[in-house]
Amino acid sequence: MADNETQSTLRQLGESVANLQARLRAMDRYRFTVTRPVAVLMVFLAVIVFGGFSATMLPVNLMPDISYPKLTVRTEYEGAAPAEVENDVARPLEEVLGVVTGVTRISSISRAGYADVVLEFTWDTDMSEANQDVLEKLDLIKPNLPEEIKAPLILRYDPSLDPVLVLSLAGTTDAYDGVAGLEALRRIADRDVRRLLEPIDGVASVKVRGGLEEEIHVELDEDALRRTGISSADVITRLEAENINLAGGSMREGRTRYLIRTVNEFDDLDDIRELVVGSSSGRDILLRHIAKVEFGYEDREVITRIDGNEAVMIEVYKEADANIVDMATEVRAKIDAQIAARLAKEYQAELRVVSDRSLFIESSIREVRDTAIMGGLLAVIVLFLFLREGRATLIVALSIPISIAVTFAPLKLAGVSLNIMSLGGLALGVGMLVDNSIVV
Repeated sequence: MADNETQSTLRQLGESVANLQARLRAMDRYRFTVTRPVAVLMVFLAVIVFGGFSATMLPVNLMPDISYPKLTVRTEYEGAAPAEVENDVARPLEEVLGVVTGVTRISSISRAGYADVVLEFTWDTDMSEANQDVLEKLDLIKPNLPEEIKAPLILRYDPSLDPVLVLSLAGTTDAYDGVAGLEALRRIADRDVRRLLEPIDGVASVKVRGGLEEEIHVELDEDALRRTGISSADVITRLEAENINLAGGSMREGRTRYLIRTVNEFDDLDDIRELVVGSSSGRDILLRHIAKVEFGYEDREVITRIDGNEAVMIEVYKEADANIVDMATEVRAKIDAQIAARLAKEYQAELRVVSDRSLFIESSIREVRDTAIMGGLLAVIVLFLFLREGRATLIVALSIPISIAVTFAPLKLAGVSLNIMSLGGLALGVGMLVDNSIVV
């Protein structure tokens, strides 16, 4: 009996010694953190500097990049009424696309000239595979659709495709009233404003809407067509054939290779008027004999008004990986420093910012940031009131900013932007930092 108790005691002592040795080895592993304070301090400073540098490089957006599980199939059917579009295009597409894997809801919108079939998928759907599946289904249904329709387009909804900045260009004098004024504003926006804004870093494209765009009108004389036996289709074919600019291959001369292009574009209205469109009784029939050729304007689809007066709207879009706030700041600076003054001096036109998404983003990000800072300060104050010890409170006060600064480095490496979600996560993490710091 005594031998058994002795053996049990020795076994327990052996286990205690083994556990103690394991703890000592673990302590030796982290001993440098207290025996090498200068080295540890240098490591922390390096990580903090790297985190702070990463914070200045993080893009700023309102929300994180989200890929919405939605596809829109747009099919154009020129000249068709909405009822015809629905029966001949929308319904057949709904039937064949309704069996695509992952579709949770399908709907369609039929308008005069085109139909939109909207497919909504589950959030875990691989949109690349869904896009390929939709293409395969469209190939199957294509022979059953009217021959007059154009090839269906697959569109992806992306909230980042909305313009970041919307500008208005309006005339400040009476010279910009009426048709001539709208034409001049459109020309200024296309020729001057867009060319100055597109080279700015982060700007993907600049689109101009409103105003009047010039185009050449060819008004055929019905009686003249009847007398000469020329149809409108013949005139269209001749115009397309004569107004070309095509690559013609290449030609070598010794070590030099020349690129050849066939350039036969109309230079002015007289070139169009003198175009030979047919012949009658051995006599050439020119376009001016059967039609009136003159400058005109495209049909207006968009009318923009600023303070009750017509103006031209300019939309600025950002690149996919651009920082919205930095891009908008550069655009506003360019407008204030160069464009606005130049337009006012040379053209008596006023360019101003109507809408700027970056201002709302800056305000939202600032609100979340200030809330996180205020929460950290209140936590430190409350902790000091309870502990009544400056050293322990100092540990908590230092751990919060240091831990947050270090977090920016992995955010940069992971490609995460500063947005409401990521900053909200940091704000929630402040509470955990307080708890852990108290334990330490």
